[in-house]
Amino acid sequence: MGHLQEFFRPKIFKYKYNKNSVIHGIPRPVFCISGWLRRPKFAFALRFHYLYGKIRNSMTDFRIGHGYDVHALADGLRLVLGGIEIPHTKGCVAHSDGDVAIHAVCDALLGAAALGDIGLHFPDTSDDYAGIDSKLLLGRVAAMLRERGYEIGNVDCTIRMQRPKLRPYIDAMRAAMAGAMGIDTERVSVKATTTEHLGFEGREEGVSVSAVALIFRS
Repeated sequence: MGHLQEFFRPKIFKYKYNKNSVIHGIPRPVFCISGWLRRPKFAFALRFHYLYGKIRNSMTDFRIGHGYDVHALADGLRLVLGGIEIPHTKGCVAHSDGDVAIHAVCDALLGAAALGDIGLHFPDTSDDYAGIDSKLLLGRVAAMLRERGYEIGNVDCTIRMQRPKLRPYIDAMRAAMAGAMGIDTERVSVKATTTEHLGFEGREEGVSVSAVALIFRS
């Protein structure tokens, strides 16, 4: 909140003496608070901390989180990305359904709220999560945030994979993830790119996803 407080903080300065001012006769230090208010507000020094506290407490608490996940690809497995099963000869090796996109989004949301990562809450050593639909995990993460008073502003993720072409499935991914989080589809962005045959993604050995999320509470 430090930078946001600095951005929204009103300018506060000691009033300069002016014999023509209507407040010139007040026998104690006077401070002027300016900013988004239509008119400057004047306050005695003793009331300064009270006034600033009221302003600060009315501001929204914004948080930003980043998530990143990688899964290896292997022949004969289902490929699930963004809550959608995509036809392909390879799929992700994983304890759950291997939805690397949703896993990255979960980490971004959890990170924004300083709640750790997906492995902390849904460990791959537990049989409870063997083969689980990752949309259920995303729904649980969204519920955790709301229990703490947060709402999801928006999420954005980038999938790096050489094949198959993912553009035809992006709208379906957005809708699936939005539904799991209980937010509008317009708040979910999904992008896909190849790596021009570079790295493990380019060699079709695996897929990686990075994600960012904005959450807030008043």
